[in-house]
Amino acid sequence: MNQSETLINSDPKDFTATWSTASFDVLDWFDIDRLTLYPNSMVLLEDGKTISVSKSHIPPIDKQDFLGCNHLEYLKLLKTQETYLEFSEEQLAKIQNDVLRRIYKQGGKWHCIIPLQLFNQRWGALSFTNFHDNKTTLGLEDIKRLKLVCEMWLCYWQHSTLARTLNQSENLWEDDSDKLLLLSKKQTKVLSLIAQGYTAKECADKLHLSPRTIESHKYRILGLMNLNNHNELVQFALRNGLGITENRDATR
Repeated sequence: MNQSETLINSDPKDFTATWSTASFDVLDWFDIDRLTLYPNSMVLLEDGKTISVSKSHIPPIDKQDFLGCNHLEYLKLLKTQETYLEFSEEQLAKIQNDVLRRIYKQGGKWHCIIPLQLFNQRWGALSFTNFHDNKTTLGLEDIKRLKLVCEMWLCYWQHSTLARTLNQSENLWEDDSDKLLLLSKKQTKVLSLIAQGYTAKECADKLHLSPRTIESHKYRILGLMNLNNHNELVQFALRNGLGITENRDATR
């Protein structure tokens, strides 16, 4: 609960710092020395799309330490159907995998990989390492608890990334709430359809209006929202949940 509350109340731009604080609690709770959350993508990995924390006496993850490693071989491990993979000190010493061997050379004595999914797609994984003599590794129930926490982290991370991408100023979210109140129901429907990618003619057909009326609504909305162009209009709509169609009916 504390983890969720901390992240919910964090500003999107402060996510990394907030996450670091929350993740140190996880290090202590599960007796882990270092952990890293990363995507299943070489492009994103090379772009630095990872977050990692380690205890003060443990070497942090440094990209330079892993230059020349065959990262693809490590990422292939994420295809496992198992809940997690673990490697003992003996296995790390002998395995033919550049990344795992490098972890061993850093002093790693136990390494674990927990694959993570988002929207039923393999997103990436949480990997963590212990550098002390740890004969008692995490059991399945602890792994499941840790996985649940990581899935929560991932959701907040993705949301904060989207929010930062769309956010153009510090007061944007407060301004948006006030601006939305200026729109009529008809204008809101028009904006929602535009955000879904419909042309003026398609919007007109759906709302039983003329394309000229749709264009008139669009330019009126641009003025009311103090936006400059079509792209800003679409971003504004998506940022506020418009243009996202959902099935609101559930049956059992």
